[in-house]
Amino acid sequence: MSLTWSNTLRYNWDLNDDNHFKFLLGTEYIKTDFDFQNTKKEGFALQTESYFTLNAGTGNTTVSGGSTGNRLFSQFGRVDYNYSDKYLAALTIRRDGSSRFGTDNQYGVFPAASFGWKLDKEAFMKNVDVVSELKLRVGVGRVGNQQIGDLARFGLFDTRYGTTLSQLVGGFWEQYQNIGTAYALSGANTGTLPSGFVQTQAANSALKWETTDEVNGGIDFAFKNNRIFGSFDYFSRNTTGILITPPVASALGEGQSKAVNGASKSNKGWEFVLGYRGKNTGELHYNVTANLAHFRDKITDLPENVRPAYAGNLINTIIGHSQFDIFGYKTNGLFQSQSEVDAAPKQIGAGPGRIRYVDTNGDGKIDDLDRTWIGTTLPALEYGLRLDLTYKNFDLSVFGSGVAGRTGFDVYTLYNNLMKSRENVGSGVFNGWTPQNPNTNVPALTLKDNNNEGRTSDYFIVNTSYFKLRNLQLGYTIKPKSVFSRLRVYVMAENLFWIKSNNYLSPDPERIDLDPVPIPKTFTFGINASF
Repeated sequence: MSLTWSNTLRYNWDLNDDNHFKFLLGTEYIKTDFDFQNTKKEGFALQTESYFTLNAGTGNTTVSGGSTGNRLFSQFGRVDYNYSDKYLAALTIRRDGSSRFGTDNQYGVFPAASFGWKLDKEAFMKNVDVVSELKLRVGVGRVGNQQIGDLARFGLFDTRYGTTLSQLVGGFWEQYQNIGTAYALSGANTGTLPSGFVQTQAANSALKWETTDEVNGGIDFAFKNNRIFGSFDYFSRNTTGILITPPVASALGEGQSKAVNGASKSNKGWEFVLGYRGKNTGELHYNVTANLAHFRDKITDLPENVRPAYAGNLINTIIGHSQFDIFGYKTNGLFQSQSEVDAAPKQIGAGPGRIRYVDTNGDGKIDDLDRTWIGTTLPALEYGLRLDLTYKNFDLSVFGSGVAGRTGFDVYTLYNNLMKSRENVGSGVFNGWTPQNPNTNVPALTLKDNNNEGRTSDYFIVNTSYFKLRNLQLGYTIKPKSVFSRLRVYVMAENLFWIKSNNYLSPDPERIDLDPVPIPKTFTFGINASF
């Protein structure tokens, strides 16, 4: 159940023909509650829905439930200024308070300002007929993030009556750890035992808003009676106090995990849009729009208490790198002989036909300190293209997009080239290394991976750039002859095809994860009618 209560007061003030002001004051209160209850009964004599009432069951009864929620209270104000429709300015300030943060820092203040200049309205541009629109704009501001969960600031405790952890030994389950809270104060160890509490989360009253400061600038333009149009934007963002729940060392004790404000990062990028409205040639009309975008982020500060939550080791930290960069081992082909193994840095599991890992720190052995940065899943460029065309009663719309300059993990290489016990394998194993087949990148076949070849390394990193035809729609509008004022039939295909690197074996390059099921192709037939 969510309740929103908003109040705003607006006032428009025209000082004269050139100076115009707009004022806004407001408050907003958002109350969100989530309550749930699960009731489970076992042992029904008849497996029919009409018999499924709780009292009809004779077996175990399990009841569980919980409640959570959050509150957000905001006060805000805004002033807009317009001078002769040439100079535009807007100033905003808001104060937001969230119940998700500790009592020390529940409120955050977030100011913003933006400015615009319509150069095409200036007197010196009146005789420049080629320019239809030309506007410069710049903005600066701060925004906050509270996505950390409703209970992040609290110290949490739980009753775990009689809970144990067990493992299968010799065909029998054996208890190896008791994490329950029941305790026999009398020492009898029988009957209903009293239960205590176990801490599951530490409190953090200093938890506060994650904040992002941004500066952006841009230009909007149109030429030749708006036939050519587009925009360019550049932005720079700095985020501090990133909300995170980092892992903690077990030596700190039970229940010491807690949400904190951790690392800081910067993010810079740009976006360019360019379009063309085609000249009307008889009954042919068309528009073409293309967009390009690029951004890069990097961690700029990494407090020690959140360091385990990010990739890195004692030599290489994530500072200066993106959260989307890949951290792992470099490889140098396969060992071809025992003499190569003997001459190489010490590597556990090394042998002819095994993957050779690179000793990046030069200490003569392969271990965790040799992990380094081996790629990024961030594309160098994101792009898209859209075409809209009409001819007589026909209309055609085509949209495609993709990424360029991106690398990523190909899970199919893992399943295709490496053998796994009790699993089917791909056809790549037929090209496995042998002394008679040395010219291959597929390791020698084995069911015992002493070389740990499934580890993150550039052996699995390939080009994951792609282009997708995301939407293709063809329609025909029938001239009405009856009660219809408009009747259009169309066919549409989504995710019709894509182009990818031959080195990427997984079916869909957009799904660079461990579940590479491709986004399905969809075909639709439809009718639009109006009366």
